[in-house]
Amino acid sequence: MPSTLAKIFHHFHELINIFFSSWLPQILRCLLLVFIILFSSYVRRREKNKHKEMIEKKCSKFVYRRAKEPLNCAICLLEFEQGDKGRKIESCSHMFHENCLDKWLMHGKGQNSNCPLCRTVIIPHYMFEEIQAIEDEGRLRFNLFEVELALLLLSGLSNRCSYSQI
Repeated sequence: MPSTLAKIFHHFHELINIFFSSWLPQILRCLLLVFIILFSSYVRRREKNKHKEMIEKKCSKFVYRRAKEPLNCAICLLEFEQGDKGRKIESCSHMFHENCLDKWLMHGKGQNSNCPLCRTVIIPHYMFEEIQAIEDEGRLRFNLFEVELALLLLSGLSNRCSYSQI
């Protein structure tokens, strides 16, 4: 009886050692990688939303209703249809399809920050430069973090490989 109990405790001890020496570190690494992926996508979404917020402040949204005179979008050259979503630039009152103007303003982040028709400044260039500087600093910090993390994870894998050879 004592030897059977000793064998059970011995096997239980081996299972605990295996779990804490190999399974747990791998699980933690996987959880860390999932966290990094989620955080990275959050940062990208936040950067895009900052740009979107600037557009929202300078351009009002509307839903097109039939008028006496047809309204054409100067970006895609299509006529507005009943129920189409549009944007009106507050500073010059020109109107475009919402998606067309958003793409126009988002493309190049600052290169096309003027009205496509009259070139009135919608979003000043200095605002793009400020946001770009913040984004670049954040990207640099995050890239350094990714490099350090990759080195950490790779060192854990190389240690694991050297243990398995012993």
